[in-house]
Amino acid sequence: MTCVRCGERREGAGSVLPGMLGEQIARRVCSACWAEWLQEQIKVINHYGLRPALREDRERLYGITREYFGLPPEDLPERS
Repeated sequence: MTCVRCGERREGAGSVLPGMLGEQIARRVCSACWAEWLQEQIKVINHYGLRPALREDRERLYGITREYFGLPPEDLPERS
């Protein structure tokens, strides 16, 4: 699989999140870029004071995750 973020052909991240975002990540993001995001995600959570246990904060974090990987919002079709 060619990663949407780094452009390299690598092993995919696998099933890391539920729902459509998780499916997009599994199909389009490599495991190396996902590992980088996990480290960056900590900084994002702290910077914005997000509480992922709260739905609205989790949705905001998912939106930032989509931006980080250049993935389309759930209500828009993916570009191939």
